[in-house]
Amino acid sequence: MEQPKLCYQDGFRWFTQGNVTFKGYLFDEKAIFRGAQDALSLFGEVEDADGLSRLLKRIDGAFTVIIRQENALLIGTDPMGLFPLLYASIDGEWVVSDSADQVLASKNRWAFNEYALPEFHAAGFVLGEETLVKDVFRTRAGEVLLLTPGDKKQHCYHYFLPELFLDDPKEELKSRLQEVLNNVSGHLLASLDGKTAVVPLSGGYDSRLIACMLKKAGYDKVICLTYGRPNTESRLSQKVAKALGYEWIFVDYRDININDFHKERNFRAYAGFTGMLGSMPYLQEYFAVMHLKHKGLIPDDSIFVPGHTGDYIAGSYTEKTIRASLSRKENPKELVKKYFLFLILNKKEKKQIEKRLKQWFAGYSPPKAVTSSEYDIYTEDWDLKEKFSKFIFNSAKVFPFFGYQFRLPLWDAEFRSFFRELPFKHRSSKVLYDDVITEGYFKPLGVHFMNEEITSSADHIAIQRVKNVLRFFMPAKVRNQRLSKRDYIFYEKFTRELISSMKDDGASINMNVNSYNAFICQWYANEVKKLTISSKNH
Repeated sequence: MEQPKLCYQDGFRWFTQGNVTFKGYLFDEKAIFRGAQDALSLFGEVEDADGLSRLLKRIDGAFTVIIRQENALLIGTDPMGLFPLLYASIDGEWVVSDSADQVLASKNRWAFNEYALPEFHAAGFVLGEETLVKDVFRTRAGEVLLLTPGDKKQHCYHYFLPELFLDDPKEELKSRLQEVLNNVSGHLLASLDGKTAVVPLSGGYDSRLIACMLKKAGYDKVICLTYGRPNTESRLSQKVAKALGYEWIFVDYRDININDFHKERNFRAYAGFTGMLGSMPYLQEYFAVMHLKHKGLIPDDSIFVPGHTGDYIAGSYTEKTIRASLSRKENPKELVKKYFLFLILNKKEKKQIEKRLKQWFAGYSPPKAVTSSEYDIYTEDWDLKEKFSKFIFNSAKVFPFFGYQFRLPLWDAEFRSFFRELPFKHRSSKVLYDDVITEGYFKPLGVHFMNEEITSSADHIAIQRVKNVLRFFMPAKVRNQRLSKRDYIFYEKFTRELISSMKDDGASINMNVNSYNAFICQWYANEVKKLTISSKNH
C-alpha cells in the first residue's frame, strides 16, 4: 500500500518510529504528558484495530496516529479529530494525505458533492466522512480506521454519553469540580514546559479561567491576546489581564489592511489547510495570529491556550439545543432548526439536510447509556462529533498554520468526564461551573466585575430563542443591520472581499444570511468547486 503523503510540519510535526507515525501530543494512562516523539513507543505493539481502540480509550490528547501493516493502514484520531486525514480509493489503492492538493492530484477528474452543499452553507461543515468532493473522505473524530486494498472498516471508540449520573450533594460536587480544575491546571503546566502561554482572552469565562489557572499556579510567562474592534469584551479582557499582571496585546482589526487578502498565497494555503474540503476556514483569529507572527510580538515557541468547549461541556447550550429528549426519527428536523442557521434555507434544502441527518443517525451505534427525560444526550454527542469537531475545534488549526502549538485544557479527559456524569440540573445554564470558577478563581484574583459580566441566564436564553425565530421573518436589510451592529470582529470587512471574489467568478451568492460565516462558507465551497471543474479540464 502506498505511503501516506504527509505535508504539514508546522507547529506539530509528524514523527515516525518503525511502522508508527504520530502527530500531536497525548496524556497517557497516568495523565503524564507525552510529546510526539515520546508518544510513539506506546503504539509499537498494537496489532489490530481492536487493540488500537482499547489503547485510545485509555489516553487523551490531540493527535493522529498511523500504523503501517502488511498491505494495510491503521489510523486513529483523537476524540475531536484535530489532525484529520483525507483518503480516496484510486484504482483499488488508497491515497492518504493531510493535504487536499495531494489527494486531488492523484487523478484527473473529480466531481463536486452537490448533496453536501446545503449543510455546508448553513453550518460550516460536511456531515460524516464525506467532503465537498465526491469519493474523497475525511477521518472522523474518535475513530479507528482500517484501510485495506478495496475496503475500509471504521469504528468509533469515543462517545460523550453518561454511564451514570452523579447523585452527590451540590457542595460535594463543587468540591470535586475544584479538584478536577486543579488537576487540569497541573496537566496544562506540565505540557507547557516553561514556554510562553498565549491566551486568546475574550470577555467570557472560559479564557479568563485559563488565565486565572496560570496565575494561581504562579506561571508568569503569559501573554493575553484580544482582537477585533474595541467593544465590551475587549474592555473586559483588558481589565482581566491588568488585574492578573499579564501583558495584553490588542490587535485592532480596523487597522488591518485586508485588500485582496483572499488572493494572497498565504491565505489560500491557510484555507486549504483548515478547510480540508469539508470545514469552513475560520477568519476570526487568522489576522491576529498573523500580526503577532509578522511583528515578532511573541516567542517562536509560544503555545496558544484557547478556552474551547469549557462553557459548552459545562452546560451553556443545554437549554438552547438539547432540552426535551426526541427520538432519533424526529431529531433531523429539530437539528436543522437549531444548528443549520447561517443562512435562510428553502424547503428543498431543509429536506436535503434532514435526509442526510437521517442517514447519519442510521449508522450511529452508541453504547448503552443513561438517558434523561428532559435532555437529549444523543444530540449532544452528535454535536460534539460534528459541529464541534469540524467547526469549533477546527478553528484551532490557525495556530499550527503559523508555526505554533496549542493546548486545550477545557477539553481535558478529567474535565469532560466530570460534566458528562453531572446531572443536567447542575449543567443547565452552567450554574455549577460558574459558581465554582467565580468563587474559586475570579473573586480571589480580583477579576469578577459584577454587572459588567457577559452572562446568559435562562430568561436571556428564552428571549434569544424567540429572537432567533423572528429573524427568519425579517427583511434581509434589517437582518444585515443587526449583523453589522454586533460585528465586533469586523467580519463585514473581511467577507466583503470574499463576496467581491465570488462576483468576479460569476458565482451565485445567497445574500439572505443570519451570519457572516455564510459568506465564508459560500466562498470556500466555490473555491472547491473550481478545483473540481479544473480537474475535468485537464
